Amino acid sequence: MATWSSERAGKESCHECGSVYEVTIHYFPIRDSDYFNCEVCGYEMRRWNDTESPGFKLVERGQSRKNETT
Repeated sequence: MATWSSERAGKESCHECGSVYEVTIHYFPIRDSDYFNCEVCGYEMRRWNDTESPGFKLVERGQSRKNETT
């Protein structure tokens, strides 16, 4: 699907593991419904149903609690 435009929206951190993502907002001519889960821990960071759709790029990996072994 072609985008109308895109813009950087800063950084967003996962509330669960602290991973940091660079966020870009993509503008579409039709509504997009989706969600984004943290790549490190799986926490749902964002859900949307809009013509504005965020894109996430991992820039700093946090601590995954799922994969911890003791």
